[in-house]
Amino acid sequence: MAPAPELAVIAVTGAGAHLAAGISAGLGGSLHLPARMAGEYDDATPYDSLSDQFARLLDGSKSGIVAVMAQGIVTRMIAPHLQSKYRDPAVVTCDEVGRFAISTVSGHEGGANHLAHAVASITGATPVITTATEANRCHVLGIGCRRGCSKGAILHAIRSGCEQAGITPDRLRLVASAWVKKDEPGLIAAVEELGLYLRFFPRSAYENPLYNFTVYDGPKRHLGIAGVAEPSALLAAVNPRLLLPRTVIDSVTIAIAQEGLVNA
Repeated sequence: MAPAPELAVIAVTGAGAHLAAGISAGLGGSLHLPARMAGEYDDATPYDSLSDQFARLLDGSKSGIVAVMAQGIVTRMIAPHLQSKYRDPAVVTCDEVGRFAISTVSGHEGGANHLAHAVASITGATPVITTATEANRCHVLGIGCRRGCSKGAILHAIRSGCEQAGITPDRLRLVASAWVKKDEPGLIAAVEELGLYLRFFPRSAYENPLYNFTVYDGPKRHLGIAGVAEPSALLAAVNPRLLLPRTVIDSVTIAIAQEGLVNA
């Protein structure tokens, strides 16, 4: 799930710099800040001109760019340098308070859709994906598993769960799980094999008193939260309806939510 090391994260204001530093550290990218504030952050690359810095970042040396600033600024900065969706780097735009992570350029070919979900897993933002193939998928799978669970076991559980729900895996838009699973190799490999997006939620999302999640003994005892699979599916979906309640398949727990969308 981690982006390539050629990732750059750039901001223009103090508030944006704080968020950008967290994203850069979480994804292993390089941090780019105005010269007046770069000295406040370890290893930040200073710049004087935003337009010149974007030109440098878009010269082919970076596989991805996360820009913490207004979408309009990003559009104007990158427009003169775009060549082709097969050559342009992935560009994701984030607002300064971390509310949204917008896949801006090269969603599929460049990996901006995946990058948006990776950023969202760090900041808690809502990933904004507008490509048509994602718009036509309206199911989200929440998943929990034992530590060290194999890719094969997870693939089996996902496929079996989809069959029980009466859908095929290609109807899934997203797989979601809890923060404790962000480094689970089997889970990451299984989701990559299926070509799906993967998002992780922080503990605070499961502890939000506005939600009345069904409490299950295992997650409550081990993690102190109501559950993993069901809450993850419901948190990640838009206008969700629980299609497949929490289902245990060997060492994997899954749940599937169907989104209530206008054209779904």
